[in-house]
Amino acid sequence: MTHNPDFLIVYGTLRPPFDNTFSQYLRQRGQYINEGSFAGQAFDMGSYPGAVYQPDSSSRVYGSVFDISNQKAAILTYLDYYEGVGDQFEQPTEYIRSVIPVQFNDLETDCWIYLYNLSTEDKPLIESGDYAQHIGNPHKLPA
Repeated sequence: MTHNPDFLIVYGTLRPPFDNTFSQYLRQRGQYINEGSFAGQAFDMGSYPGAVYQPDSSSRVYGSVFDISNQKAAILTYLDYYEGVGDQFEQPTEYIRSVIPVQFNDLETDCWIYLYNLSTEDKPLIESGDYAQHIGNPHKLPA
């Protein structure tokens, strides 16, 4: 496994078609590659999703893959703030930044991801694994 990959997969409000300041930042500094997926489950947290990686799961979570190699440190630092990741936040944090294998472009490649870090016991499962589809706002390719 690559410990510092050049790719990031986003599955929630950082993904197109969302247009908040942080998703705009990612699209301006990263390069959209393609749609991807990983083994796991996505949950509805209310106004955003949380996903857990489950290597042996038959269910998939879907997201958008970006090449962040040009400004990796800046992008990850900025998105860490958005996701509330790091020692400066109350522990345990809601999300953690991890590296997991992701399928895209007919390959399996390690990607950075923000995974949900708290209990999902009382959270509704997103059956499709696709948050944008779940809320009725299907994915559109970035302009």
